[in-house]
Amino acid sequence: MEETMSVLMDKPSAATVWSATPTPFLADGSLDREGITRLVKQHLRLGVSGLFVGGTCGEGALMTAADREDLVRLVKREAGKALHIAAHVSDTSAARVSDNIRRMADAGADSVVIAPPFMVADFCNRAFMRRYFLEPIESARIPVGIYVRTPPPGMELDLSLWDEAIAHPKVRFVKDSSASEEYMRHFIALKACRSDLTLLTGYEFDVMAAAAAGYDGCLVGTGILNAGMIARGLSALAEGRRDEAERWQARSNAFLYDLFRPDISGWMSGLKYALRKLGVFTSEFAHMCCPIHDEDRRRIDVALEREREMI
Repeated sequence: MEETMSVLMDKPSAATVWSATPTPFLADGSLDREGITRLVKQHLRLGVSGLFVGGTCGEGALMTAADREDLVRLVKREAGKALHIAAHVSDTSAARVSDNIRRMADAGADSVVIAPPFMVADFCNRAFMRRYFLEPIESARIPVGIYVRTPPPGMELDLSLWDEAIAHPKVRFVKDSSASEEYMRHFIALKACRSDLTLLTGYEFDVMAAAAAGYDGCLVGTGILNAGMIARGLSALAEGRRDEAERWQARSNAFLYDLFRPDISGWMSGLKYALRKLGVFTSEFAHMCCPIHDEDRRRIDVALEREREMI
């Protein structure tokens, strides 16, 4: 275990962009193996350095365990050492998360990511939540990331428990999708005590604010399309050009609103449609059935043409 745990991701530069990648499926819902090759090439072309596989955007919770293992195995085989591969392992109990970690490590993942459980919130008391995070972290033989998001009412998961999980020495990075200034301050304080902790914002609509506050970069569900814009904004920010960084953020946001609508109600379907139009994905199949209409498709077509050189 010690040898495996010593092989950790490099500390990121100021322009680090990781992608919580969507999963390519064929029209019947099976994995699109050729699409995985194109997915990896698309991310490398845009300068992405890490992939979060099978997360919310990757629809991992809606896939079979066998398909999740195949997905990680195929992505890692295609990416080799060019991309850090982090696998989603969240589930309904500490025992299931621990088992998922073993399976993802065997499939070739470089690290795993634990998010809050897929369970009725009222059953998730504090003792359950401590076991859910800390037992799998302790037993993991590869690095662990923590996926922070605002818990639903009734789930006893507060900031002090997030802090406890993140402070564990096997936790090496955080995806913070809370969009909370309070959480941000806490995690930056933790980072000051943990030089090996990487903080990545998961809120793609304000990456620059998190980076300006001290985060190392981002891990976003739209990186397969907007990573180039975000990376340019982060580079400008690192060089002191804040106005330019904000312009890149605004450009990225406008593109995303065109894809998903301002209320984000067309999220997964808009993303899959765009990726099929670009030839990255073969089909628009998604387990999450967010409806889009002809008006949406026309708007997305215009946005894809407008940003053709960036995507």
